[in-house]
Amino acid sequence: MHRRALLASVTGAMAGLAGCSFGTLGTDETDEVTPAPRPVQSPTEASDSGTETPTDTDDPPRPEDPTTVVELATGPRTYALSSPGLHTDDGARIGLWFDRTATDSHPATLRGWLQNGNEFENTFRIEWIPGVGRTHSRQPSGYDHEARLHLAPTENNELAVEVPSLGRTEEGYWRVDDVGPWMPETHRLDPGDWVQLEYALVGEPGQSGRPTGTYEFRGRDESLSISVWDTRNPGPETESRFAGRSLPPFPGDGGVQWFHEADKTTPAFVRPTAERVQLDAQVGFEMVNNSHERLQCGHWDLYKLVDGEWFHIAPTGHTADCRILVPGGREQWGLRAFNRQAVGCGTGDCHCDGLTQGYLGGGEYAVVAGYGHTTTESGALVELIGGRAAVTPTDSVSTARDGDTVTVTTDRHDGERPADATFSLTHADSASERIIAEQVMTSGRFATYEGGLRNALPFLTDDVSRVVVKTDEQAVDGVLGYDSDSRRFEFRGQAYKVDRGRSTG
Repeated sequence: MHRRALLASVTGAMAGLAGCSFGTLGTDETDEVTPAPRPVQSPTEASDSGTETPTDTDDPPRPEDPTTVVELATGPRTYALSSPGLHTDDGARIGLWFDRTATDSHPATLRGWLQNGNEFENTFRIEWIPGVGRTHSRQPSGYDHEARLHLAPTENNELAVEVPSLGRTEEGYWRVDDVGPWMPETHRLDPGDWVQLEYALVGEPGQSGRPTGTYEFRGRDESLSISVWDTRNPGPETESRFAGRSLPPFPGDGGVQWFHEADKTTPAFVRPTAERVQLDAQVGFEMVNNSHERLQCGHWDLYKLVDGEWFHIAPTGHTADCRILVPGGREQWGLRAFNRQAVGCGTGDCHCDGLTQGYLGGGEYAVVAGYGHTTTESGALVELIGGRAAVTPTDSVSTARDGDTVTVTTDRHDGERPADATFSLTHADSASERIIAEQVMTSGRFATYEGGLRNALPFLTDDVSRVVVKTDEQAVDGVLGYDSDSRRFEFRGQAYKVDRGRSTG
């Protein structure tokens, strides 16, 4: 059976949806995104010209802008589908999008198709495909019974072996009367063949209300999820300990949506698991996107606030990709913070996604994500309790003194590539910038490689006027930059000058 006819028009069905639109199925998340306008036609006003069109004679039809977000008319809830497209390892292609939202007369409905993307006949394990045969979600975090969502097939679902009856709760939300095996275990399709899918998105038989959270439909290798939030109050439910705090302007353009400035109406924010911890500690952060838009381009950074000035600590670089956070999406990031040398992350006692950073002194820090709604970024403050960060040389350095000059030799000065090189550090009368200990002791601008400023500053004592560090070209470039031979900076109230020496390789 090769189906080539178009599905019914969804122009009217999509009217009134609070839509967030995606381009083609399987679009790379680094692509540029232009949100589609929200539909404004009513079902009676919409024409029947059809917005679903096949890309060629072999492909099933789909909307040009599949709708993945709807606001319910039956209660203050918003639904967000994690993706309008899915591919399985055995060659199944799935399209799924919201066809209409929930009203008093019908539940929220998803429409789509399942296609054999192989060049050969194939039998697909329907029961393991999320959103197709795996129609019962997991419960959102914090609930232990009667808190699932179900994709109940309708009469327009060509795979369904049973169409369940539906009803409504006292609060007005749609639910299924009985949970059963509605879909077949397997289905065989010819190459390029496809079948129509349609589901009502409903709650449990005994469910009261509609709990907010993320409902995951998990397959064997893939997953699909529905995020639910309070339409009127998409923001954080708890108040920050920093509420009312005024901060200096943040580097860059576009500003930051701070967690402590967010309220219940704020649709996108970074939420910390703690706002004040004792070093050494692990703190989790979660970027929440309860908006109707895809947020981009997300990268995480750690800053420290000192004397009303922001100092970037880590990481020292980011990949060039533009990461996307879809509506309803959540992204977690962790900070493992140490006052001295960082302890490596094992497999059983910590989560390694995020940043492990040593030599962090006590003070106020900001964790900032490159996702923002009406702002460029979102961030949260955290206070780390601990002593001042130490500045210590790397392991295995050797020193020699000649008068008031100390020469420090690192193990990177080894006659191999990169070529050996030197830099010198002296006191100065003035400086053009300020750095802090956390920057000296991290990788990056001043210590990209072992052999940076941390191997010079501890040795420039009162009776030493000059420190020469023997290292390699990469370490020197890390201190000075690739196109500079000298730099002046202030560190802990003292001005310094660093000069590039000669390459000895």
